[in-house]
Amino acid sequence: MRSARSKRFVLFCTLAAMPGSLAWTLASPAQSTQPPAQTTPPKAAPKKPPQEPIDPNETAGVRGPGNLLTVRVLMRGKIVENAHVVVKNANGTLAGSCFTSTTGVCKVDVGPDDYEIEATGNGRKATLKMHVSEQTGTVSIKLLRAKTPAPVANP
Repeated sequence: MRSARSKRFVLFCTLAAMPGSLAWTLASPAQSTQPPAQTTPPKAAPKKPPQEPIDPNETAGVRGPGNLLTVRVLMRGKIVENAHVVVKNANGTLAGSCFTSTTGVCKVDVGPDDYEIEATGNGRKATLKMHVSEQTGTVSIKLLRAKTPAPVANP
């Protein structure tokens, strides 16, 4: 009698550990003659095309409603052609850059903010820090000769 109890206990534990549908199938003596129901696999989601990379030429310097900052570069009162103008944000990142035309002027599209404007040309350089707003007109930068440190005499 003890072995019959042990067998029932083992059978009970085995059935309890099985998933419900499998345990019910094994425990029921009458089996249906119908074939198992055919399940259709779920439809796969349509493939999305890969996301296109962002074109930096379309988004560079976009800060909302931008305005053109006009920069004129001068040296000894005369315009400087082909001077390189770099406009940096207050945190030091590049906001825009351009080269001056034959009139010594170039335009950079920036929004209202604080900027550092640096111009270089003909071996000379100038830097200007300023706040740009919608009312800012043409900014003139005068190139200066780079200061060379005085030679140190060795004793």
